[in-house]
Amino acid sequence: MFIMETQFMKAYTIKEVSKKIGVPSGTLRQWEKDLNGLLVIPRSKQGVRFFTDTEIELLGKIKEMREKNLSKEMIRHLMQIHLDGRGEEDAGTLPASPPAVTRSLEANPVNDMELFMEALDSYKESFLADIRSEIRNGIRKEVLEEVKKEITRGSVHTVKTISDSIYKTAEGTKSQLKSLSHKIEQVSEDTSETFGAFSEEVARASEGTSEQIRQLTSRVSDSSEAASEEFKTMIHYISKSAEITNHEITSLIDTLNKDRDAYLHAMNEEREQYRVDIKQREDIFQDFVVGFRQAAAAEEKAKKGWKFWK
Repeated sequence: MFIMETQFMKAYTIKEVSKKIGVPSGTLRQWEKDLNGLLVIPRSKQGVRFFTDTEIELLGKIKEMREKNLSKEMIRHLMQIHLDGRGEEDAGTLPASPPAVTRSLEANPVNDMELFMEALDSYKESFLADIRSEIRNGIRKEVLEEVKKEITRGSVHTVKTISDSIYKTAEGTKSQLKSLSHKIEQVSEDTSETFGAFSEEVARASEGTSEQIRQLTSRVSDSSEAASEEFKTMIHYISKSAEITNHEITSLIDTLNKDRDAYLHAMNEEREQYRVDIKQREDIFQDFVVGFRQAAAAEEKAKKGWKFWK
C-alpha cells in the first residue's frame, strides 16, 4: 500500500494517490508542472515520486479549485497565499529557546492573528475582483460570439429569402407580361382581320342598307370593348401581385425585428441572472469571513482564559 511507513508518516505511490482522490496519474504530473515551485512532490533516491498526507491534502484542494473552473493563475495565487499563511503558522509554533523571552513571545499570536485577518481581507478583495473580471470577460465573449453568429445567420437567411422572393416575383411578372403581350397581339390581329373583312364586305356591298352598316359598327364596338376589358383585367392582376410581394417583404421585416427583440430580451435576462449569481457568491463569502472572524475571536478568548487559570 505504501513505499515506507514509520512512526511519523506514511508515503504513498502516485497510483495509490490517484485512486484515493479520484484523479488520473497523468493529471497529477501535469499539476506538478503547472504549479512548479508551489506543488513540490518529494522523490526517493531512485527518482520515484512519493506522497505524504500533506501533499494529498494539497492535491485535494487543487482538485476542488479545478472543479470550480478556476484558472491556473488564480490557483497559483491562492496556493501562494495558503503556503505563506502556513509558513507564518509554522514559524509561530516554534518553541522559544531561552526561558527569559517567554513573556515577550506571548503577544505574538495576537499580532499574527491581526496580520492574518488583514491578509484575509486583502485576499477577499483580490479573489472577488478576479471572479468579477473572469465572469465579465466570459459573459462578454460569449454574448459577442452569439450575437455575431445570430446576425450572420439572420443576414444570410434574410438576403436569401428576399432574393428568392424577388426572383420568383420577377419570373412571374415576366411570364404574365409575355402572356398579356401575346393575347393583345392576338386580339389586335383578330380585330384587324375582322375590320378588314367588314371593310371588304362594305366595299362589296356598297349598296347595302343602313341596318347592315349599323350591325357592322356594333360588332366592331363589341370587339373593342372585349379587348379593353381583358387588358384591364391583366393590369389589375399585375398590380395585385406587386401588392402581395410588398406585403410578404413587410411581414418578413416584422418577423426579423420580433426575433431580434426576443433575443435581446433573453440576453438581458441572462445577464441579470449572472449579476444575481455574483451577488449570491459575495454574500456567501462575506458570511464565511464573518464566521471565520468570530471563530478566531472565540479561540483567542479561550486561549486567554486558559492562560489565566494556568
